Amino acid sequence: MKKTALIVDDSRTARMVLQKMLEVHDLAVDNASSAEDALGYLSESRPDIIFMDHAMPGMDGFEAVSAIKANPATATIPIMMYTAQEGELYVGQARALGAVGVLPKEVEPVELSKVLESLRVIGQDAERREHYLEAEKEQPSGVYPALESFDRDLGTLIQELFDQQRAILRRDLRDSREEIAAHVADQIQSPRKGAAPWQGSWLARHMPALLPLAVPILAVLTLALAWLYWQSSRDAAEIRQQAADLELALRQQQDAGSQVTLETGQQMAAYRQALDTSYAVALDSLEWAANQSSTYGFHEEPLSDTRLSMLTELSSHLAALNFRGLIRIESHVGDFCMSLVIPEGYVMASADMAAVECDQIGFAPSAAYELGRRRSVAFANFVSLSDERTGGRIRYEIVSLGNSNPLLAYPATPNGVTASEWNEIAASNHRVVISLYPDSDEGGLAD
Repeated sequence: MKKTALIVDDSRTARMVLQKMLEVHDLAVDNASSAEDALGYLSESRPDIIFMDHAMPGMDGFEAVSAIKANPATATIPIMMYTAQEGELYVGQARALGAVGVLPKEVEPVELSKVLESLRVIGQDAERREHYLEAEKEQPSGVYPALESFDRDLGTLIQELFDQQRAILRRDLRDSREEIAAHVADQIQSPRKGAAPWQGSWLARHMPALLPLAVPILAVLTLALAWLYWQSSRDAAEIRQQAADLELALRQQQDAGSQVTLETGQQMAAYRQALDTSYAVALDSLEWAANQSSTYGFHEEPLSDTRLSMLTELSSHLAALNFRGLIRIESHVGDFCMSLVIPEGYVMASADMAAVECDQIGFAPSAAYELGRRRSVAFANFVSLSDERTGGRIRYEIVSLGNSNPLLAYPATPNGVTASEWNEIAASNHRVVISLYPDSDEGGLAD
């Protein structure tokens, strides 16, 4: 028995396009041109899935979702918003009301198939796609190695140099103090040893016999004491000079240590500058590589699974560099020369057609803006989980500039230009640009 899908949209063209894609999967498709018609249909029938537009006359899509979820008889029917509305805020509002997700009006058949499989509307039980979240757990090391080990080794070397200098200064100071103390002690003890022979009881016993010789002996003794005084004074002067020389040597050694510290600081500053330069070069190289495949196809989402694969690889390299900052993803839409084909809609014009014969060249700015915001479900999930995945170190900014900032200028008029020549320029303008902005307080590598 065929499963049934209900399309609720006030646009007949939008219903026809989606119906064609659903019928490919052997689904029976019913249509309602308003939310009120859809509620009347649901009072008698129960489809397997509902595709609900947002902006409709009368009751809008959100009000219809609330009414369907409030009715126990229809509350379990999965509802997919099928609308031009996009953005994380809109998706959150839709899910809060009970919708399972949001599909853009320009949904690709492959993306629609995935949604139908995930809701078990077609095929066997759909596998849950965890490819990119698993990839984040097993990030490759990347071509740019982390620089922490080099920083750590240099820091250890500098610390050892400081320890050696401190040990040398302390040892020299201790040895010098001990040498001075020992020398002073020897000089103090020397006069006492020289005076010992003149002391004792022998002089008292022989004093009467020596009295005639008292004057010569006193003269000799005076000369001896004078010589000892002169010798002690000279030794004391030598000790003071040695102390002054030692103090000067210690001061010079301390100055040399300060010079070593200054030179080490200068070397550290030079190393840090070189490290910051290497870091900047690494970021520039990664940014250049990420933008080598910046263009995307006419019918392709700018933020598709292919773009997500590249972004996952870029994020792994940035994680290896301890990057902290912002990744800005900027989408641009080209003004293609198009032909209108029913029911497919607008397609690229034939290459040999004259550009003036194209049914339409480019989209209105508002429509181009919305086209630039198209993204796959996996891409949206990857960005929304960035804070949890990186701890807030890497942030994303998604910006659509529509067709307002072309890289290459278009001809002033389509006259005399073929559709192929015109679309070659449009293809170059149909691009996604990625820019890296490290946090300004990093000064290079993140902490």
